Amino acid sequence: MGLAFSAFADNYITLASTTSTQNSGLFNAILPQFEDTTGIDVRVVAVGTGQAFEIARRGDADSLLVHDTAGEKRFVENGFATERADVMYNDFVLIGPADDPANIGEAQSA
Repeated sequence: MGLAFSAFADNYITLASTTSTQNSGLFNAILPQFEDTTGIDVRVVAVGTGQAFEIARRGDADSLLVHDTAGEKRFVENGFATERADVMYNDFVLIGPADDPANIGEAQSA
């Protein structure tokens, strides 16, 4: 995640993020405590990863939360953010009966 905060006018910041992060419920879980603790309102703009990068590049977001490690590193290298940090990751788990009738255990890839 590329992270950069600018001076926040009107006591809010804009967070450009992805729709999948918005839909995960993460923001509903963490933003109320952040807002109560800091007094800063967070306005989430949930779009595709490319759109989130573009919003932040234009300076229309104070912080960026996406899931594109290589893109995030380039974003920092190009001077659009001061740092990035891992916030979360995806795990893909295949679940099925113990006798494995589809022979998933023998597959070379998922």
